[in-house]
Amino acid sequence: MKKFAWLGTALLVFLLMGCSSSSPDAIQGLGKEEAAQIAAAAVRQYYQVDVDTTDREITLEDPANSVYRGVPVHAILKREPVSGDVHGFHAIIEPRSKQILSLSIDVIGINGEMATKTMTEADLEKTASDFIRSKNLLATNNFQLVKASDAHSNDAKRYFYYTDGQNDVAIGVDPGLQQVVTFTYD
Repeated sequence: MKKFAWLGTALLVFLLMGCSSSSPDAIQGLGKEEAAQIAAAAVRQYYQVDVDTTDREITLEDPANSVYRGVPVHAILKREPVSGDVHGFHAIIEPRSKQILSLSIDVIGINGEMATKTMTEADLEKTASDFIRSKNLLATNNFQLVKASDAHSNDAKRYFYYTDGQNDVAIGVDPGLQQVVTFTYD
């Protein structure tokens, strides 16, 4: 009888472990593949980088369990990345309109490391504001810088927060890669 109790407990533990590590196939009508394709198209549009979803592990997060107002999707390479690869891309998608609310990419630098940080504060801010203008992220070009993250933080990215009076957007610039790698609407 103890064998059956132990076996039942072990089976329950394995089932719970399997359930907790898997990602739902769809959330709020947005499926994994559709979300991955929307995110990949946004990476092409905003970062001019082609990413393939076939060699990636795609996961969706339930926004009911997070602070996000859209559905987070993550696409991580299944193989070992090499220099220049987009190791992962991450988006938050509004499920009804399919609008991108946030988008970021993880790019592998030379020898798997980030490049030397050589951008000045002014160059970082200019990169962020030029990205907003070129991608029409805010309704007008009369936007203002509200604040910037601390230059001495441990985060590899520097964040710049802008508003046009109606919408707010945060832009993340990677100083080593010298490019915008994330943006998020508030």
